[in-house]
Amino acid sequence: MANFLNLDGLALSTKQGKWKRVAEKVAQEVLLPNAERVDREGVFPKENIRALGEAGLLGLLVPEEQGGPGENTVTAVAVTEAIAKACSATAMCYHMHQTTLPVMCASANERQVEELLAPIVAGKWLGAFAMSEPGSGNKIWHMDSHAREDGDEFVVDSFKSFCTSSGHADYYLVPVRANAESTAHELSLFLIRGDDPCIKPIGEWDGMGLRGNSSRPIHFDNCRVDKVQRFGDAAEGFSYMMAYSLPIYLCGMAACYIGIAQAAYEAAVDHVSKRIHSDTRQSLAHLETVQRLVAEMRVAIDSVRFTTLRIAQQTDNALVLFDEFKEAGLLDDIVRDNPDDPFFVEVASLKPAACEMAIQVTNKALQVCGGSGYKRGHPVERCYRDGRAGSVMGPTDDTVKVVIGTQILGLPQPWI
Repeated sequence: MANFLNLDGLALSTKQGKWKRVAEKVAQEVLLPNAERVDREGVFPKENIRALGEAGLLGLLVPEEQGGPGENTVTAVAVTEAIAKACSATAMCYHMHQTTLPVMCASANERQVEELLAPIVAGKWLGAFAMSEPGSGNKIWHMDSHAREDGDEFVVDSFKSFCTSSGHADYYLVPVRANAESTAHELSLFLIRGDDPCIKPIGEWDGMGLRGNSSRPIHFDNCRVDKVQRFGDAAEGFSYMMAYSLPIYLCGMAACYIGIAQAAYEAAVDHVSKRIHSDTRQSLAHLETVQRLVAEMRVAIDSVRFTTLRIAQQTDNALVLFDEFKEAGLLDDIVRDNPDDPFFVEVASLKPAACEMAIQVTNKALQVCGGSGYKRGHPVERCYRDGRAGSVMGPTDDTVKVVIGTQILGLPQPWI
């Protein structure tokens, strides 16, 4: 019976529960002790990523038939939240790595499984998704850069304006136009190895929050890419991204901000329970204002968490259907224009819901903790800064709302 009263909002399977506990153990033993230094110094969390790899978490979403654990979006959400609660910068690097996996696994041939997925399953490779470009900003369906075929290779010259784990990833999944004549959303997907000497990270990342995730610009300066490193056929990339990357991206993004909010909430509860006023000899927890704010934080977190888990389940069901459409050659049709399907509206709604919730909860946690929480280095202060990153991460919340609104109103999407 305890399983069905689980406050996480979902009765996880034995295997899913095992992975969640693995993540929590790594988070407590490795990530949390490093979190303050990663934030203060703005250093990339190499030790944390290595620990996630050694725990088997980097290959979590690789199917069993391709050598991986074969876990699904629900498991990924549970694991990502546990990581984000301890160190949100690490969680964002991990999340963007996970976003690369479903699209690669869905399109991988036998050689790609052996050469490019196996190191991920072994916990040796961290990936990054290099999407946003200066000309189109957060509109990830529009790319200006393109690939050029040259004999048995492709040449990719692409400048990406923000890329999590820039300069530290072992590989980058890079969408560009299939060729110079392709339209802005006729994309091909290339895996470019992180040790390619033509990769040039630009400057240093010095963000207000998520200070360790190295989200700086990166230039793929005429990188020569073997044909085995293209996933899917030419110009198929957009459909694969919409079907296989977008859902896990939005579910995982929500999980990151649930974890950040949960950390702030728990720090605030701990503070008000221990802070005793000498005049009343009572803790701050006895104040009605504090009680109301704590309740509001809890309700907001739980509401978004339950919604995220529900949509993660829908995503896993949708991926089965996408596989069927892919085999029938219909994937492009269903992801480009399907106004009667509410799935994309629901999954898109996760990002603004979670990101706005994180801002609200961390603001209330700061209010509850007062001056103590405002001091540099306090967990709530860090969560307060980290919690503001999501709303401006591409696609921004405003862009997502426009996409949702046009779908609801029956208007054509900008990529149609």
